[in-house]
Amino acid sequence: MPFAPAKALLRSTVFRLSLLNAALLVLAMAGAGIAGWLVSQNIVESDARERIALEVHAVAVEVAQESLVRAADAIGARSERPGALEYLLVDPHGRIVAGDLTTAPRAAGWHAMAAREGTPGLEGKEHLLVLTSHLPDGSLLVIGDDVERGEAVREAVFNAILVSGVIALIVGLAVGFVATRRVLRGMQDILGTVRAVEQGDLTARIPHTGRARDDLDELALAMNGMLDRIDTLVGTVRRVSAEIAHDLRTPLTRVRHTLEAAKRSHDVQELQQSIDDAGGGIDGALRLFESMLDLAEIDSGDARKEFAPVDLAAVAEQVVDAYRPEIEGSGRSIDLLVGSKVLVEGDIDLLTRAVANLVDNALKHSAMGARIVVRVAPAFFSVEDDGPGIAPDHVPTVLRPFGRLDAARTTPGNGLGLAIVEAVARLHGARMEISHLAPGLAVRLTFPAQ
Repeated sequence: MPFAPAKALLRSTVFRLSLLNAALLVLAMAGAGIAGWLVSQNIVESDARERIALEVHAVAVEVAQESLVRAADAIGARSERPGALEYLLVDPHGRIVAGDLTTAPRAAGWHAMAAREGTPGLEGKEHLLVLTSHLPDGSLLVIGDDVERGEAVREAVFNAILVSGVIALIVGLAVGFVATRRVLRGMQDILGTVRAVEQGDLTARIPHTGRARDDLDELALAMNGMLDRIDTLVGTVRRVSAEIAHDLRTPLTRVRHTLEAAKRSHDVQELQQSIDDAGGGIDGALRLFESMLDLAEIDSGDARKEFAPVDLAAVAEQVVDAYRPEIEGSGRSIDLLVGSKVLVEGDIDLLTRAVANLVDNALKHSAMGARIVVRVAPAFFSVEDDGPGIAPDHVPTVLRPFGRLDAARTTPGNGLGLAIVEAVARLHGARMEISHLAPGLAVRLTFPAQ
């Protein structure tokens, strides 16, 4: 059952990651705001201290070189400028001769003054940083600056960080929401397909555009490929099961009839012949199962553990020598053409079986007087005959397990010979090619370069 939208969002990994990124963004913005606030405050105070110290030195020079009156006039002129400092100049007799500050610390050094409401001379000033200095002539000079004027800069920095953080947070959540919706749609397609397959619909596939734009598309393509493979395997199992049943029905029925005839027979010789015929039918069924087990073992790939250098020429020579008496006794001929010693990495028993299957296949499906040729050259071997051959459109049939053409059903066999050869080739990374020679057939296995 599909998730409700709210639950789906909260359970989505993408949306949770978006929330985590948003939380990290908020923390980063908060840290940047605090750092900016502290840094800007230190910069404002450092700038104010430097400005005040320079002004104290300038006024002290004016008092020393000119007069207290001239310094008072200069302070008055400077006080009229925008953003001027705060001054207090007291003569040696304690009279205020210049400045707006009516109260100030008398001890020399730096002082912080927090203005109170209604304090004369400090209207609109909340935080004054002042430097008190005793001049050589006995006068007192106090110069201060309102560091709160830097508050505007600090607020501007903080507001900029705040606004950009909020915008980034909103955009991040929006993008995360949109991405989550897209991912959820893709996941719903995947879940719907999986549930359909679970209920037995092996034709269900995940809809996609056919190209991998992101990881979800790659997952969809991979899962569709897997489902195609499963569908093929299930179809193969069904077909093979039907063909096994078909191939076993005939010999087992023959065995049953033979045994029933043996029960009614009173002739010892006929009874013995019936028992032999029944044993032959059972042996045929056992060979069928043995071939099936061999094919399954080859497809499992376990034989790769036993791979070792194998001389294809020696394998072919051994098989040809084993089949030569039977082939020549049937009125056919067999030739072995070996260019040189050919080494491949593989399993010698499986390669021997592959060559034997091909030679046996040529023997079964060629006419009297036919010539069979086994060729071995670097990186490949082939078996050729001048029999009826196989039409190109029938090749897929003979390569599948139990695949037999109608013309071959009258000959002994179970349709697993070429399937086993193809499985051996696949296990060894070889390419199997079947060519119609008109007349005749050539089956060639080409191995990877060693």
